[in-house]
Amino acid sequence: MQRRINDLTGHYIVCGLGDTGRHAVGELQKTNTPHVVVDISEENLNKLKELHPERLREMLYVVGDATEEDVLEKAGLDRARGLIAALPLDKDNLVVTVIVRQRFPQMRIVARSAERKFADRMLRAGANSTVSPSQIGGLRMASELIRPHVVGFLDLMLKEQGKTLRVEEIEVKPSSPWSGSVLHDLNLKGRYNLLVLGLKRPAAENAPELVVNPPDNAVVGRQAVIIAMGDMKDIQRARVDAGA
Repeated sequence: MQRRINDLTGHYIVCGLGDTGRHAVGELQKTNTPHVVVDISEENLNKLKELHPERLREMLYVVGDATEEDVLEKAGLDRARGLIAALPLDKDNLVVTVIVRQRFPQMRIVARSAERKFADRMLRAGANSTVSPSQIGGLRMASELIRPHVVGFLDLMLKEQGKTLRVEEIEVKPSSPWSGSVLHDLNLKGRYNLLVLGLKRPAAENAPELVVNPPDNAVVGRQAVIIAMGDMKDIQRARVDAGA
């Protein structure tokens, strides 16, 4: 397993396989996103094995304390693209954030935070984003109350058996053959069966940074990001053609 981890590059690291981490890992697996799990407890790994034995066979993991830098190194920290800090204690997620940010200023870090004061500290320490499970749960309950049909649609999209439907990002780098094209010519609906929901441009351009439901004549500039909904297989095909 360590040899397989050593061969990875551009992957994601998930620290903590508790209730939050398991859901994060499940989404990464469904979308075929390469990742490595770090957890100090063999019990958590065995619990996942009992619930989903097929996942543990495919999952790459390191047993150890994620707040220790050498453990993160075993997970391929120097080659990773991003990290999720989903440890049970906020102070431990803060430690992970500090360790990773000091070494890798550009890496994307998402940290779990149960308390607001720790969320602010994590952001100051370098986390790109923090997530509060209780806040997400409250928003979900309110949505179930006032927009049940929308929630039902999103649940159906996530649980669709035949396809893995997601809202995803397609990066268009300066060297991409798509750079400078208009959406109409790219024909994402016809070629990939993708529904374009938004177009994000670099902040430096003299135009809105995010355009929701962009028109067909919208220009896909350098370093733009196309936000589209579709099957993950079609998303991956589009990413390959875009040179991502």
